[in-house]
Amino acid sequence: MEAIAPLLRSYPTKHYDKGQIILCQDAEPQACYIIQSGFVKTYTITAEGDEKPVSFDTKFDVFPVAWAFGKAMVADCYHQAYTDCELYQVPRDDFLGYIQTKPKIVYRFMHYMLDRCLDYQAHVRSLEQAKAADKILHALNFLTHRFGKKVARSRVRMMLPLTQQDLANFLGLTRETTGTQLKQLQRKGVIDYHQQKYLVHQDKLDDLLDQK
Repeated sequence: MEAIAPLLRSYPTKHYDKGQIILCQDAEPQACYIIQSGFVKTYTITAEGDEKPVSFDTKFDVFPVAWAFGKAMVADCYHQAYTDCELYQVPRDDFLGYIQTKPKIVYRFMHYMLDRCLDYQAHVRSLEQAKAADKILHALNFLTHRFGKKVARSRVRMMLPLTQQDLANFLGLTRETTGTQLKQLQRKGVIDYHQQKYLVHQDKLDDLLDQK
């Protein structure tokens, strides 16, 4: 979504501290939010009060997309600063007008939305796995592809500072089960992790996924 960078030059950014709520579910947004830096967590809350992350967003990601394109009157999720972050707030008419008048931007935005759709499908696949170990393998695979930075031929650092609790909530697991499975993957040499920092040995992760 770097293609919309020229549009963003007309708008200042607003800072949000880690943990700060940006937009509440069922609230009517006043603008489209576009991330300049940092990470934003999108989640819902169940009737039992449990938090269920839907996605994690980063630079140039746009939310709430359904409202931006007139498919919803209000935000359908909570959006919270996962880290300190800077966001652009662009009036919806300006955002849509910029996209609609530039065919190349429309094409690139279509690819962006396709990538997001594939991310959501990968999340669903991870949830469909019967075993906790397989859920985590699939989740690490697509999170690494989305947020990874290659540091060696077969090693990828995940830039998203994901907590064990959020990974557990993301997959419908307990924190204890998630911690146990991560330790097993670390013993197998699939990952190294410390204080929300993950280094994934992609070749070993691929080998395990191929065995499933």
